[in-house]
Amino acid sequence: MLLTQIVHLFLLPPGSQLLLGLLALLLAWRGRRRLAAVMAVLALASLYVLATPVGAGWLARPLEARVLPLQDLAQLKAAGYQAVVVLGGGRTPQAPEFAGQDVASPQTLTRLRYAAHVQRQSGLPLLVTGGSPLGGQRAEAEFMAESLRDDFGVPVRWLEPMARTTRENAELSAGQLHPLGLRRIVLVSHASHLPRAMADFRRAGFDVLPAPTQFTPDAAAMGRLQRWLPQQEALGDSCRALHEWLGMLRDRLHRVPDAVRMAT
Repeated sequence: MLLTQIVHLFLLPPGSQLLLGLLALLLAWRGRRRLAAVMAVLALASLYVLATPVGAGWLARPLEARVLPLQDLAQLKAAGYQAVVVLGGGRTPQAPEFAGQDVASPQTLTRLRYAAHVQRQSGLPLLVTGGSPLGGQRAEAEFMAESLRDDFGVPVRWLEPMARTTRENAELSAGQLHPLGLRRIVLVSHASHLPRAMADFRRAGFDVLPAPTQFTPDAAAMGRLQRWLPQQEALGDSCRALHEWLGMLRDRLHRVPDAVRMAT
């Protein structure tokens, strides 16, 4: 997991732009000024585009178009769905306002808020899944369950506290739910994350209904100036989308050796 975080540090903004900037300085120092200028322009231009709502939309929209907002939540149980599964999205470590305890990150709280809404409307039992991929005082599933209970007034039926990746979220959730005969689930996560998460849960034997939350804002609905202004939120949306594209590429590369072994 640490290696994954290091790779993401250099492939996702602003780390990738920092590397390009350092490369530009190195090239300039070695007298390659024309190539250095190209690298510098590439660093600045890519950072600018990724920090705009337009750039974030270019990256996120193809992912989010694969899932639709849920309708008629009250009918989920009648439609045969048996549980709601909500995926962890990180922690705020040692929050001083909570006596130095690890608590749910803003990204996780976004998922929990929607999971609570789905649970109230549908009446389906909840499973929260998330471990401690980068270390921490306790598993994400533990403070996710606490937040759902204390902040949103929603009970949690099952906790899965060991998963470090989305694939492990799926496999370890299956270990808890499949013995109970539960295979039809409503899966809650960010809209851009769900295409990859759905694939992992389907491979783990689930029939999955995506329950997406926090879609990337539509730049077309903004003013012409606003859609091209750099914004912190847009850069975060771009990072999240790039993270998913990298994850899908990694999963595809991992499946190639499996396919070769099956063919032989």
